[in-house]
Amino acid sequence: MTQLRTLTLEAPGSFSLAATVLSHGWHECAPMSWSQGGACFQVMTRAGDEVRRISVSERERSRDRVLLRADVEGRNLSREEVPGVRDDLRVVLGLDQDLAEFHELCRSHPALHVVPRIGAGRLLRARAMSENVLKAVCATNVNWTQAVKMINRIAQLGPVFPHFRSLNAWPRCREILRAGRDYLVGVARIGYRADSILRLCTEQLSGECDLEALDDLARTIPTEPLRKRILALRGVGPATSGFLLSMLGHHDHLSIDSATLAHVSRTHLSGHRASRAAVEDIYAGYGRWKNLVYWFENWITWDTARQLIENAPTSATRTKPASRTRPAPRGKAARRVSRSSPGPRR
Repeated sequence: MTQLRTLTLEAPGSFSLAATVLSHGWHECAPMSWSQGGACFQVMTRAGDEVRRISVSERERSRDRVLLRADVEGRNLSREEVPGVRDDLRVVLGLDQDLAEFHELCRSHPALHVVPRIGAGRLLRARAMSENVLKAVCATNVNWTQAVKMINRIAQLGPVFPHFRSLNAWPRCREILRAGRDYLVGVARIGYRADSILRLCTEQLSGECDLEALDDLARTIPTEPLRKRILALRGVGPATSGFLLSMLGHHDHLSIDSATLAHVSRTHLSGHRASRAAVEDIYAGYGRWKNLVYWFENWITWDTARQLIENAPTSATRTKPASRTRPAPRGKAARRVSRSSPGPRR
């Protein structure tokens, strides 16, 4: 018989559960999900071999804080688990990140001024960095729809929540290795990525690498040595490393892939072809927030973001953009912008 315990989490007043969950695609991937009608985020976690279903919703909102309700369900659920669940959710939802400086930057940006108004700015992540890394490897060199299918098939290797065979917790490395290459290629259909997934799981189990240690490293070392550690992981390239760095709170290294180039071409260069050098120049002035600036420039064009913007309170204040709405591009990118676009709006 399953038990239920309810706990409360306090988030900053600048936080929105919907904007946080929907501003990144992880909510489409098991063991996470989002109920739009119920405005509820759900994730399956595990305590040993027991699976927990955690459902999070906003309970109360004021100017200075947001109270979240988290219902934790599962067998053999003890009170001693509750503090750990609360701590894990704070990581998953980025509740301890200080985004005041980023939000201030957004308020003077011609497009991103809506980000603080709707409570966006945080990136949803799994509590375990091993899960984030394996999912990120699955998402390389493939469209997002296929990536979601791959990830969800791997998730089926995890244990299930009682009486709900479609609700799996994320499998441990040992469980993925037990399924082996035949499952990863023949069922999950992840192709060549199977070699990287199996290698990462093997090294994690042997202690050759410790993916969970990345969180502690992110708090103690600068971005560049952290990036080198991440790039040393099998199957992780430059674009994926930038994505994982942002999950770890390091936003000062751009994640540049074909989608980034397309966004910059469309948004900053009036359709002209974007180079990696141009991308770096355009976002250089945003310093430690540049990857987050890029990401939310892109995200606010999505239908999910537009819906949040349309439904946001109209009474929220907006700072008038400064005379220079983004740091001026330099070098070749500056010349390119001056020929092909109006440049920074005045």
